[in-house]
Amino acid sequence: MHRFSISGQPVYPHFKLTREEFPRILATRILRQDGDEYFGAFLNRTNVRILIDFVNRTFRLRSCTIEIDGSFPVPCTQYFAKRCIAPCVASLCDRESYIEMVDLVRLFLRNDRELFLAAISRKIDRASEDLDFELAAFFRDILQDVQAFWSNGRYQVWLDDTTDTLELLESNDTISVIIVSQRGRRPLGEIVYEFPKDVGDVPTDALRDVIAQFYVHHLPREIRVSHDFKDRIKLARDLGARFGRKLNISVETEMERRVTADRAIVRTKERIELESISNKPSVDDTKAELKKMFGLDDGPSRIEAFDAAHISATGFAAAMSVWNDGHDLPNEYEHWISDRSSELETLAAFVFDRLTRRRVKPDLILIDGGPSQLNAVVKAVRSAIPVVAAVKPRGKHSSISHFLTADGNRIEYNPDSYAARLLKRLRDEAHDLANATHRLSRDMMHFYELAAILPSLNERERHELIREFGSIKKIVELTPSQLETRVGKTLAIPAAKDLEAFRNGNSPRPEPLIVPIRFVELDGAAEDLIPIEARLSAKESHK
Repeated sequence: MHRFSISGQPVYPHFKLTREEFPRILATRILRQDGDEYFGAFLNRTNVRILIDFVNRTFRLRSCTIEIDGSFPVPCTQYFAKRCIAPCVASLCDRESYIEMVDLVRLFLRNDRELFLAAISRKIDRASEDLDFELAAFFRDILQDVQAFWSNGRYQVWLDDTTDTLELLESNDTISVIIVSQRGRRPLGEIVYEFPKDVGDVPTDALRDVIAQFYVHHLPREIRVSHDFKDRIKLARDLGARFGRKLNISVETEMERRVTADRAIVRTKERIELESISNKPSVDDTKAELKKMFGLDDGPSRIEAFDAAHISATGFAAAMSVWNDGHDLPNEYEHWISDRSSELETLAAFVFDRLTRRRVKPDLILIDGGPSQLNAVVKAVRSAIPVVAAVKPRGKHSSISHFLTADGNRIEYNPDSYAARLLKRLRDEAHDLANATHRLSRDMMHFYELAAILPSLNERERHELIREFGSIKKIVELTPSQLETRVGKTLAIPAAKDLEAFRNGNSPRPEPLIVPIRFVELDGAAEDLIPIEARLSAKESHK
């Protein structure tokens, strides 16, 4: 048992492979004893975000949060975006094929290049022998992408060649350990652990305890510490034995420390001092400020922000974000593809539907818009829940000029107010999600047209038809006998009825399947690691 425990506190970014039947890869800074498999650590943050995106689009493990049993009739939009191999649709990917891909991801994240090359080469050879040239090409593309990633000097995300410097700080009531990691003269990242100081504590024990707990899944080339501590040599020997290579933990004075490491430590010390005197409001302070700002009876514990999106007043979508007692709740974000004829109708209907469906009600509703949007929602909701609007300045859609209450009060936006910035961030989240949902429904609609026309066939059978005939137009013109030649008599009968229904205008409207996805672990202190290229996909698919 460690006196100075960092259990539950953030470490450097790691990836975790979940122990679900169809595992996912999530980024996290919190290491838990949860049975999941962890890989890392990885630095710097930009490269970690690049790595998450690379793993997602190269290996295409699922990033959704839904329960997978292979029963979906169509895959979600992530499949058509080439970011998932669709284990939700049994005809596209069975569990055995999915686990094969998981095994490749495991070898890649371990940076076990020799085993990775051997495993994927076997898959290419096996697919070629089975004359499945499409699958062989798929694995060859993965191999080429991985080799290109390895050869790019910018993407040195693994830390086995780095040097870590640990600085011990002591005040009257606090013991702190600063860790700075660098590759050559380039600092990659730093992290600070602070512990309350108790009577009888040996401060240098904090160095020993932090090192023993921090290096669980990775080990740098060398560790340098500012103070000697008990069992330093033994700890170095134990860590080296665990990772199968020699490790040196050396004591380094300030005079001997590298300039870059020293600069990073000084900068971190300054940040610690600044944070110690800063006055970041507590959750209660934030709620009290919101209560005062809008004249509420109580400080709101739960805030839900709503927005609607369209392009040239056509094809509407709506979305919402949630804050509850100091925490964003992205798993409760929702989106909606609307069949209403205006933005106001879409927004009002979405808010009404949300409040009708959900047992948990918000204490404050935030609307993105002006008086028209505010009045439409207030009229539709007809409840005691206070509603306020975030009004944009003319020509500046990413800003807020003021807030407007249902009784006409105007509250100017104060950028120095934490509560006002919180509302702006929630508004931005809802706004981004609504826009992304609208774009996704528009851009992905054509992928779902054939599923609406031929619901009696499974997705693989539909894929084979489109591959053979090249267009939906040609498929729709198929006769029953032509269908029977392609799909067999049993399937041809209902398929012919599907085509007849379509020609008579009786087919359902195609609708993209949008599912909730995550690239980072909830409560894993890793929301800043969502990759730039995938950030939009993550937002657009929360529901």
